[in-house]
Amino acid sequence: MKRIRLSVKFLLLCSFFSFSVLSAQKHEQVIKDYVNSEKTFQRINPELKAFTIVNVDPSKSLNGDIVGIQQTINGIPVFGSSANVLVREDKVLSFADTFIKTYPSSVKGKQTAQKDALVSQAAKQLNGLTTVKNSEGKEEPIKTKLVYFAKSGELILGYLFNVEEKGTGNLWSLVISTEDGSVLYRENLTLSCNFHDGGHEHLPTELSQPEQNIQPSIPAGTHSEAHKINKNFVLAPDNASYNVLPFPVEAPSFGSRALLNNPWDITASPEGWHSDGTNHYTNTRGNNAYAYTDENNTNTVQFSADGGAARAFDFPMDVTLPPQNYTSATVTNLFYVNNKMHDVFYKLGFTETARNFQTNNFGIGGTGNDAVLAEARDGGAYNNANFQAPADGSAPRMQMYLFEPTQMQNLFYNSPSIYTGRVPISKTAQFGPALEANGPVTGNLALSVPADACTAVAAGSLTGKIALVPAGGAAPANCGFAVRTKNLQNAGAIGVVQYHPNSDVPITLGGTDATITIPTIMIGKTEGLFLTNEITNGAVINATLKYDKANYVYKDGSLDNGIMAHEYGHGITNRMTGTGNNCLNYGTSNEQMGEGWSDFFALMLTNKPGDNASVPRGMATFTASQPTDGPGIRPAKYSPDFVVNNYTYARTNGMKVNDNLRLTNGTVIPVTRADVHSIGFVWATMLWDLNWKYVEKYGYNSNVLADPNSGSARVLQLVVDALKLQQCNPSFIQGRDAILAADMAKTNGADKCLIWKVFAKRGLGVNAAPGGLVGIWQNYNQPAPDLSDQVENFDVPAECNALAVNEASANSKGISIYPNPVKTEFTIKTPSGMDLSGITTVSIYDFTGKLVSSEKINLNKQTTVNVNTLLNGAYMVTIKGNMIDYSQKIIVSK
Repeated sequence: MKRIRLSVKFLLLCSFFSFSVLSAQKHEQVIKDYVNSEKTFQRINPELKAFTIVNVDPSKSLNGDIVGIQQTINGIPVFGSSANVLVREDKVLSFADTFIKTYPSSVKGKQTAQKDALVSQAAKQLNGLTTVKNSEGKEEPIKTKLVYFAKSGELILGYLFNVEEKGTGNLWSLVISTEDGSVLYRENLTLSCNFHDGGHEHLPTELSQPEQNIQPSIPAGTHSEAHKINKNFVLAPDNASYNVLPFPVEAPSFGSRALLNNPWDITASPEGWHSDGTNHYTNTRGNNAYAYTDENNTNTVQFSADGGAARAFDFPMDVTLPPQNYTSATVTNLFYVNNKMHDVFYKLGFTETARNFQTNNFGIGGTGNDAVLAEARDGGAYNNANFQAPADGSAPRMQMYLFEPTQMQNLFYNSPSIYTGRVPISKTAQFGPALEANGPVTGNLALSVPADACTAVAAGSLTGKIALVPAGGAAPANCGFAVRTKNLQNAGAIGVVQYHPNSDVPITLGGTDATITIPTIMIGKTEGLFLTNEITNGAVINATLKYDKANYVYKDGSLDNGIMAHEYGHGITNRMTGTGNNCLNYGTSNEQMGEGWSDFFALMLTNKPGDNASVPRGMATFTASQPTDGPGIRPAKYSPDFVVNNYTYARTNGMKVNDNLRLTNGTVIPVTRADVHSIGFVWATMLWDLNWKYVEKYGYNSNVLADPNSGSARVLQLVVDALKLQQCNPSFIQGRDAILAADMAKTNGADKCLIWKVFAKRGLGVNAAPGGLVGIWQNYNQPAPDLSDQVENFDVPAECNALAVNEASANSKGISIYPNPVKTEFTIKTPSGMDLSGITTVSIYDFTGKLVSSEKINLNKQTTVNVNTLLNGAYMVTIKGNMIDYSQKIIVSK
């Protein structure tokens, strides 16, 4: 392989670490000065102002450094208490924090010699692994971090660490007490996205248990130093070609494959897609991603496509055949999308110092050894996709599944012959053994007594039979799918067929019961009633329940570029928000917008040439077996047209679902939780509106990297910049304010009113409020007040109203404010002869539209207004009286 000497880059790399140390030290003093002068910190205990710098991310787009700081007590980090600070020319331009500002009633806890035992005990209670594999594949003890955790006004010393739960696909982040091992915090780092048709459908709650997310096993990843390379050289990229679905093609239903030669961006991937600085590969592996199949659900490499010495990844593909006929093409497409997402978002700021995903960080910053492990056709589930992103330096995992056909058959009739031609469609259950794993079950169909099986069925009455029951009806609220099956199992049944009470479209049966040992499926209402009638009239029907995988024509998730972009988006938002870990948890903030950002990224990368605001977009139509203009899997299509999508902020009220939560002691409890997919949909709706307003002003380009001045590129850059500025676990309001802050930093607020009007249109105006942010409530169907107290508002800041900056009413001509810029006070100048009687209200708003000062004066006696308490920055002043209605922007500069 040819090596190219890049002397300039070498000098930059060698100077990075010394520069970053000096830069951090300089920023520390700037931020200390800001914290000590900023009014929200002036009255808090000095100990609560202590912090340490954890990251410095130079931003070309924002022309400054985004400095991540962590609040500390006694030098120990306070979990979840951090800030992202934009510093430019030794000035703080943006400061978004979650610092605790009330001194705790007590600070308690101490370390003991029992740490390893406590950590191991917590892992075992979660049925988790008690070790992790390092970068060489060797087993090591679980790594922990000492933190303080705020709880009920106290700070409790704890250990923060990750645990991989065996056989479930969950990677848990835990904080446990250093003294007794009690669990203070837990979060599932695996985000399961339910990318299937009906992902938002539930039977009425009194008829069913809720559906559960099925998530395959996720390892804790490895932690090690960034890969060291010889910085004197950077490897020249190896030539490669890929026959793939190129962006903006969303899926096979939207367009054809194309053969791409060397499609990487040399800035983002200076050594191409197949080298990590030490090794160069001929298969679907490189510095940014490793793509392979994992059909056995072992989180190990089963098959990766190999392009040979020429790296020619050109393989046949026919999606009308079962997927085993085009495995190499699928894995190649998965590799392409992961690398393309890396390169696109690298150019937008998701770089090494922003904690991106790379094995080798080229000495530029961040922690390496965390290329995406991209698994095609994962064997852990169907009809889903997920992404798990632990902290920088630990490898994330994307798991793509097969999507079952809508006409899947699990019930096959053997006799009498008049039934064998019937092809009932069905769905399998999430409880009990999988038909695929346990093999076919054959027996005669039989009815239950009682018919709904909600109470005990006579022992032995169904021995050797496949029981047939309705899945709902006038049954008790606690009679769910699993309850029926358990009662039928106790009566001797070897399998269960439940039929939908209201529809001919079956759904996946949710619920949980580890003691169920027989399979269950659901069929439609018409077929269920037909069988019930036939059996009642004496028919003896022999049938087989089986999973006919070899003959199913699945939709392969690794061919849906929109879904993969969505999943990769979770990695972007988790790594770029707050501290880059544990900062998008719906349990902490029920307005967790991760699903929304991910949808937005997918939409932006699959925008077609010629698209416009009048083209509604549905999500995941390919895997849902819908036409390209189908409804998709969200509550509505994405469109700024309220006839198509009329969702506003208030519609997030009541967006909750039932679920089952496993505690660390193994107990499974029913919960009511935030419906993150629907809530995220509302956020993405707002961002999609914003996109088209930017396009309206600056122009359209489906390729977001083709023209950085297009509205398409500007809005995507803005949203990415805002991720870096927002605090840990932001609400909708804080997410909106981060976008406003990014615009202010980049353009001095040139598009402030455009942004405000877009959000206000959807109810996220100046006076919108999130209410409580608790996201999980024990037991099903709980009122969950924090999930229904959002207040929408359609107001925009005064300067964005019809009477905008310097657009005074006819009665306000000749009015002005001087001096401008302002130091400590300004004077209101009025024309001679103006009627100044009565009271005049002078209001001052900050750049987000928040009222920061209001004063009532008599202009006949007072014309000056003191602004000594205001920090340096831009403000809007409104002056309203009997004959005055005037607004003017001022700059406070002391």
